Amino acid sequence: MTRVTTGSANSKLLYRTLHAGTVRSAPLILCGLLALASPSLAADLKSPKAKKAAPVPVEEPLAEVPGDDIFGFTSPSDIGKPGDSALALENDGRFGKRDGTYGVLTQKLEYSLTLTDSLAVAVSVFGAYHNLKNVTVQPDNRNSYQFDGLSTEVAYRVLERSAKNPFGVTVSLEPRWGMRDALSGASAQSFGAEGKIFVDAALVPDKLFWALNLNYSQGAQEVIGSAGQMSRSSSGNISSALTYAISPSFMIGAEAKYQNCFGDYFFKGEQGHAFFLGPTIFWKITETASLNAVFLPQVSGKAQASSQLSRDLDNYERSIVRLKFVTSF
Repeated sequence: MTRVTTGSANSKLLYRTLHAGTVRSAPLILCGLLALASPSLAADLKSPKAKKAAPVPVEEPLAEVPGDDIFGFTSPSDIGKPGDSALALENDGRFGKRDGTYGVLTQKLEYSLTLTDSLAVAVSVFGAYHNLKNVTVQPDNRNSYQFDGLSTEVAYRVLERSAKNPFGVTVSLEPRWGMRDALSGASAQSFGAEGKIFVDAALVPDKLFWALNLNYSQGAQEVIGSAGQMSRSSSGNISSALTYAISPSFMIGAEAKYQNCFGDYFFKGEQGHAFFLGPTIFWKITETASLNAVFLPQVSGKAQASSQLSRDLDNYERSIVRLKFVTSF
């Protein structure tokens, strides 16, 4: 059976017109050419290529939060890119009780490494300096700098910013071994861990940034010479900060920090709470080095043992400060 297509019928028509051999056949030749072209022309008109291409939507760039410690005590959610590493020296000071002289400096030297887009690890070594004299709530005078233990930290990014989601969210866990009582500086053996949630967002792209931290820690401690008495404790911390970029390398802001402490695990036996508020500064010295400074005085609080007095100066201090230097490589 012979298959007859539109193309073969048109070819026969053209053949006949070409053999007519007269001028009168010219219109027929033109018609034949049109007949041959008509199937391909109709196909082109029906083809999607003939339609006008739809405009490709242009996505707006994501409003990112700079990947540095721009907020003060409050940490951002960024963990860096795979292979990024950094060395940080964190100096945390606590100053002032209700009487006497009280000053504590805790130093943390940290090495961090980003393993994947969502996972980073860090290891830290601690030192502590205590200068105490005639302080009622800490009767032992002390002026010494001592090694204060080690910690490791694992951070996991659970939510990354996207065109539909302005927030970045990271969680971390930091187990720690300590050798000094944080308030008195007395020799001790302590073991604990702190869980952290970091949230941040760019409120105004490249200009105004916001962050929120939720922390919970608990641990057990035995003061050397206390006849084996092990004390248990837990604490909570909520901090939030805003920072404004005056330039790409210099930012100023404000931070609020609420802390409470308890005499047992899981928020049992509250001992006191304090609220701190103050300014922050961030300076990106070079592409690989930065400096973060914050000063937070205690503006309100209450200790259970001194509930008739304003502010909690039994468990906390009049002011807390941080100076942190970071270099990446």
